Amino acid sequence: MSFLYVPVMAAKRGEFTALSNLRSSAAEKTIPLFELPAKKPDANTHEKAINRTATNAGKAWGARPAFLDISKWSPDARTESGIHVLEYALAQFRTNSVIAHPVVGYDRWDDPTYSQALKNIRKSFPVTPCIRLDSEAVQHDMPDFSYFSDRINDIMASLDAEPNNCYVMVDFGDVTTDSVPDVITNAEMAVTTLRNLGFSTVIVVGGSMPVAVNEAVETPDAEGCIPRIEMMAWKAIFSGSKDRKIIFGDYLIRSAEAVEGVIAPHANAKIRYTIDNQFFIVRGHSKKLDSLTLQHKVLAEKLVASLHYMGAQFSWGDSEMLNCSIGIREIRDPTGMIAVDSNHHISAVLTEIFEHQRQVVTSTSDSTDSNK
Repeated sequence: MSFLYVPVMAAKRGEFTALSNLRSSAAEKTIPLFELPAKKPDANTHEKAINRTATNAGKAWGARPAFLDISKWSPDARTESGIHVLEYALAQFRTNSVIAHPVVGYDRWDDPTYSQALKNIRKSFPVTPCIRLDSEAVQHDMPDFSYFSDRINDIMASLDAEPNNCYVMVDFGDVTTDSVPDVITNAEMAVTTLRNLGFSTVIVVGGSMPVAVNEAVETPDAEGCIPRIEMMAWKAIFSGSKDRKIIFGDYLIRSAEAVEGVIAPHANAKIRYTIDNQFFIVRGHSKKLDSLTLQHKVLAEKLVASLHYMGAQFSWGDSEMLNCSIGIREIRDPTGMIAVDSNHHISAVLTEIFEHQRQVVTSTSDSTDSNK
């Protein structure tokens, strides 16, 4: 699989709409990591909900590869039929033509039900696992190389896999309060450690979007920019290494700490628009004061009039934003805006990655030529 970008996303309607409207050139360079939505507290059955999610995934991303994780679930979660949730979900995604590959949670591996499900998947489908390491693993386990390598080798042996047919993801999660140099140092240490274990492709992930919009823009009906720490760190790493097998990943336009299923009666309207190294946030106010439909039109007008707007031709999301600003298209709920923002985000990130790699390689080539 050849790819530039791994967005970690909820397997939900907004994200599926964003994916289904991607240009093929963008889709070909993207492998999403789908987080299976957490079960509802009062749910007695899971299979129907998982089937619905898999069907929607197939409509949005059929015949393309994706990673699938159940980090929002208990590691030993099973369906009403007794099948492990990950095992059941992956089979359903594949039935719906999504070429799903399992994510192996390093922090969950010790659960025998979870590890057995992954062994079953490995035997049942032609999959390439992706081991997902969290910041705890990077900061506390990796420095003890003997301990860390023993755990990784145990996982690989149990899955009958080798580093050359397994991906590994270093997921720093929420990096809103981290410094770019710290993320760079930790990521480079992780990559070096994993390369010493034989892994080639390393996906480095982080998320800079705060949980609440007021943490990004304090005042209602105002605009502001916040840095994308994960992108600035990846750019610095690539500038130094020129290593195309260190893959960029993030959490789209949601927070890495976002909690699912919370009803927010006073949620603010907002646009989260991805620009170079930053998010441009256009904030509204409580939906109790004005409907989201009305607010989204006003916010879209502000975005389209700003110097940050990239034009209707840039992506489906940008076209929808323009249509919303002039009243041709209504965006009535948060899910609709998530779809628009996420579609633009994926297109913007891929452009940013491609341009940075091109500039670094061109600069290196020019420097080499001048020294001849």
